[in-house]
Amino acid sequence: MSSTNDLAKAYQGASTFKLLEEPVDRARPVRVIIIGAGLSGIALTHKIIRSLQNVDLVIYEKNSDVGGTWLENQYPGVACDVPALCYQFSFALSTEFSSYYPPGEETLHYLQDVATRIGVPKYTEFNRKVVNASWSESEGKWTLEIERTDDGSHFQDSAHLVISAIGILNRWTMPDIPGINDFRGSLVHTANWTLGQVNSSWADRRVAVIGSGSTAIQVVPAIQPHVKQLDNYVRGQTWTAHVALPLLKRYSDGHTGNHVFTEEEKQLFREDPAVYLELVRQCEDFLNASHALTIAGSQMQQTVRKRLTEYMQEALKANPHIAEAIIPDFPVVCRRLSPGFGYLAALQANNVGFVKAGIARFTTDGIETKDGERRQYDVIVCATGYDPTFIPRFPVIGRNGTTLKDYWQEYPRTYISLCQDQHPNWFQMVGPNSAMALGSLVPVVEAQADYLVACISKIQRQRIKTMVVRKEAVDDFQRHLDSYFPRTVFARKCRSWYKRGDADGKVVALWPGSSLNELRVLGQPRWEDFEYTFVDDNASHNRFYWLGNGSTQAEEEGKRGSRAWYIPDKPQMLAKL
Repeated sequence: MSSTNDLAKAYQGASTFKLLEEPVDRARPVRVIIIGAGLSGIALTHKIIRSLQNVDLVIYEKNSDVGGTWLENQYPGVACDVPALCYQFSFALSTEFSSYYPPGEETLHYLQDVATRIGVPKYTEFNRKVVNASWSESEGKWTLEIERTDDGSHFQDSAHLVISAIGILNRWTMPDIPGINDFRGSLVHTANWTLGQVNSSWADRRVAVIGSGSTAIQVVPAIQPHVKQLDNYVRGQTWTAHVALPLLKRYSDGHTGNHVFTEEEKQLFREDPAVYLELVRQCEDFLNASHALTIAGSQMQQTVRKRLTEYMQEALKANPHIAEAIIPDFPVVCRRLSPGFGYLAALQANNVGFVKAGIARFTTDGIETKDGERRQYDVIVCATGYDPTFIPRFPVIGRNGTTLKDYWQEYPRTYISLCQDQHPNWFQMVGPNSAMALGSLVPVVEAQADYLVACISKIQRQRIKTMVVRKEAVDDFQRHLDSYFPRTVFARKCRSWYKRGDADGKVVALWPGSSLNELRVLGQPRWEDFEYTFVDDNASHNRFYWLGNGSTQAEEEGKRGSRAWYIPDKPQMLAKL
């Protein structure tokens, strides 16, 4: 038998290390701030409140309600360019959409309904705009300065982690054209629509729409039937697809490509969710089958380009000058592909002018083009896009005074879009190099939310004070981007927000691969790519400090049944193996 002295001698190495007197699975309390209550903020909130404990959560939203871009964009014709079947959360499927591509107000209502059901408003302070964020190394916290937009007053709040969920395209920009302030009529950007509903009251108005991107393609056919004259000022070229989703012949409307669900169909979906789920699966599968379209010179790219060219030429055969001007000389999906319902037809309406000449300046009563022609308007609509730099509107000051603005000035540098070195405990959703040129962003948003929940859980369980990605991991991701994109159509010469509007620029918006590729990557975090500090010396000196005192919460709480949590609710029976 060992003596007491022998026992003490055997364990003498423990004298400098003290156990954490907590169960292994007890999460340390952390405060988390989410900036933004749009699509990403809603998804992340759901994942946090469902999966984590001891999280003091607050969401700061600059608007008066949830919804993000769908709350802000109220222009005529606004709609998602992804079928609603695929533009919904996997945890909140809805059978109530009116059509494949419902109007934007339906998407907004869906998001607000989901947010209400899962309790997002309870955690959200509305009309609160973040104006500054700074990191404290000693405290291991971010301090945010926040403006109350209703009265202009400021206050501060701090958190262990901050997740920016402000989205991609939310800072709209007016065109940089001389004389823009001289125009005396109604001047409006689509992202800040203030002109109300377009209806018969517009019958005598002369309208100019500047732009030919995804927004203009929706605005023009929405306004055209209601106005005396509409001129579309088109600088670039664009691909449009007539039938964007030949999903199921049983449900598809081959004439418009935007099938309207009947009440009988919606009732079937309600009564037999398996039918609806199969429709959703087929939608996702269809969208995920198009990755080869993004590879320059692929057979799919050649085939689709030929078909779309033929379709657009046929649709514009009565106006070959429009076809010559608008059919792109660059590959399909080099710019965002839009279904474009009604756009080509609207361009050929008797009350529509197609203006290719560049704009020289605004006048007091209209627009003068570079060929010297002047046209008069009552309303000028700028569908001229957004600031695509990804740089936040407010200073984000990390270690050593490093700001995101300086860090991303040339181009954004991130680690798989979610974070960057020099900014511990700061993450962003739908950041640089995360978006998809094809398909729905929603699955990616959910996967990012799951990744961030795993980060928060790791920080809580392992008593981590700071978590920051290694610079070499950021550098490696940039090298991967630089090696991947030259093989794609996105590297070809075309102006797009994917490349900050620079036809020859780097691709800063898109993920380097398919949506499925991104989901796989996000599903397996590489914790070794991060550096950590810990909340106290014991954690710093022993990597197993977080194992605690050998117990679990289930044992300490002693609730009957809770100590068998590893038995699944629906076990696989031997007879069915």
